Amino acid sequence: MEELAKLEAERGMSGYLSERGDTKNGRIERVASNEMCTFLILNISSLQLIPVNMIAYRSQYGSVNSAGIIAPAIVATFVSMAVAIVYCKMKDGRRRV
Repeated sequence: MEELAKLEAERGMSGYLSERGDTKNGRIERVASNEMCTFLILNISSLQLIPVNMIAYRSQYGSVNSAGIIAPAIVATFVSMAVAIVYCKMKDGRRRV
């Protein structure tokens, strides 16, 4: 996020022109850029290729096929990531219009 804030300052965005920013109640108030929001949303959607913890839990509790969760987990995280990307693109498109 700090590197994205530096990028916004280099671009000359109003929330990042000064080091101190706008202050309210002694706190620095800044506006997140589109790139910052996209980064945050993609991290929250959490793409996970191999759900190691879930495999370990299933193995610990005596599952016959403890690795059977891999395919559904990949599909679920792919759908989550796809929804996050579509959401970011829709929001980015609205801001530019």
